[in-house]
Formats: sequence, structure tokens, C-alpha cells
Amino acid sequence: MKETTRQKLIDATFEEIFSNGYQGTSLSNILTNASVHKGSMYHYFANKKEMTLIAIEEKISKRNLEKYNQILKLQSGYLEALLKSIKDTTQRDFKRGCPIANIVQEMSNIDEDFHKVMKLIYEQFRKYIKDVLDKAIEANEIKVCDTYKLALFITSTLEGAILSVKASGEVKDYSDTIEILEEYLQSLKKQ
Repeated sequence: MKETTRQKLIDATFEEIFSNGYQGTSLSNILTNASVHKGSMYHYFANKKEMTLIAIEEKISKRNLEKYNQILKLQSGYLEALLKSIKDTTQRDFKRGCPIANIVQEMSNIDEDFHKVMKLIYEQFRKYIKDVLDKAIEANEIKVCDTYKLALFITSTLEGAILSVKASGEVKDYSDTIEILEEYLQSLKKQ
């Protein structure tokens, strides 16, 4: 399938923002990396900000949808699949951190449009985790619990663990944090 001009712009924008932050990214770098002229960009997007917000929403939402829908489509083993996904360090970019957290930290308190998009993405992320936990309860894999609060705990733990590695440069910080999270989640299993 041939990559469209719009998709090239989305991909290049996301990579630039993830690597350099919104304020540290130039439109010319995005256009160069996408091999697209400015006029073509304006065919799809009003400006850099609109293109960035759409790129963030599409890329992060798509990634989370694909990851968690795979788990939700299972017939059983929801908790184990969630833990396997969480423990998989190859799914993380520890050098650049978490794109959700990076953008929230940089832009949410200074721009209402970024705040709205990032709040929606974070709520979707938390809902996917909650849905997996709900499926685990329905399948009698774990005890009944407040999955809304537990999803908040899991997402907060993941974000904090990724930030710790970004700060320390030690992937073991992530693994150690997830080990404790796993112990807690395993304690919820039905006997």
C-alpha cells in the first residue's frame, strides 16, 4: 500500500514531536522528513499545531487500540496477556520516554487544545486497561475490585516507571517497578 502524503506528514510530525517536543520542532524538519512541500501540508492541515494534534491523536490512539484490542479479543488469560504486554520492554522507548507523558508535561498546562487531546488519549488508555481488568473479572481470573481505580494505579505506575528510566538511564528501574506491580496484580487472582 502506497503511503499517502497525509500519512507521511502524520508520521513525520509524530516522530519529530516525540523526539524534540512540540516547541522544539520546526515545521521545516517535518516537511523535509516527510518529503513534502509546505503547500501540500496546507492541503491537509491548517497549521503545524493542527497537524501535531491530529498526529498525536491518530498515532497514540491507534497504537493503544491495536495493543489492547488484541488482549480484549482473547477468550481467557486477560491478566497474563496484560502483564506480558506491560513487561515487554521492547514496546518502550526509554530514551525518549512516553509520548503521552512527554506531551502532557510540555503542553497541557499552556495550551487548552493540547490539554483536551491529551486528556482524551489518557482517558482512552485508562479505559483500555479497565476493560481488560473487567474481562479478567468476568472470566473469573481475578477477584472483583474497583477496576476504574486499579486502571488508574496501573497507568500511573507505568508512566512513572518509564519516566524513572528516562531520568536514570537504567532499564532495570522499569523492570523492578513492574515486578512489584505484577506481584500486586497476581495477588488479585482467584484461588
